[in-house]
Amino acid sequence: MASSKQVLVVIVVVTVATFLAAPVPALAADLLVGDSQGWRLNFDYDDWVEDNDFIVGDTLVFKYAMGQHSVVQATAASYAACSQANSLGVWTSGDDRVTLNTSGTWWFFCGVGDHCQQGMKFNVTVLPAVVLSPSSPPTRDQGGGDTTGLASAQGGGLAAAGLAAAAGVAAAAALLF
Repeated sequence: MASSKQVLVVIVVVTVATFLAAPVPALAADLLVGDSQGWRLNFDYDDWVEDNDFIVGDTLVFKYAMGQHSVVQATAASYAACSQANSLGVWTSGDDRVTLNTSGTWWFFCGVGDHCQQGMKFNVTVLPAVVLSPSSPPTRDQGGGDTTGLASAQGGGLAAAGLAAAAGVAAAAALLF
């Protein structure tokens, strides 16, 4: 029959392996559209998109004077035509928040007057959520880019760390018995 010390060691090994192999939440960010001046005309949204990374869970924050602009989430066709027909969402509060909850391409434009035709529009490619590497604390630069090491969404790095820790505890336990 196993001693109480052996049972305790097995419990510790299983607990450590389970904890270290569990997925870690992705790092989500609030991204201010148009940077510090907000959602407006005469801004290069293509450059803004290039300066940021977009990950499932991030939130786009649109700040503008209510009544001067709007935010339209569009399909590819309605985006190309600057048409609100078949829009996926419309916001008009002046402090609108859109959470990017799926990966893929998202299209946005201003639905007021000819603002879309004047270039007040952009599209982003949203990447799947990732799992952070346990080797460094999560941070994001002001452009929304990640400044830490990222592991795959499957948590392969964490699973390997969990197995290594469990093996170490098991080896230490074997020396005690």
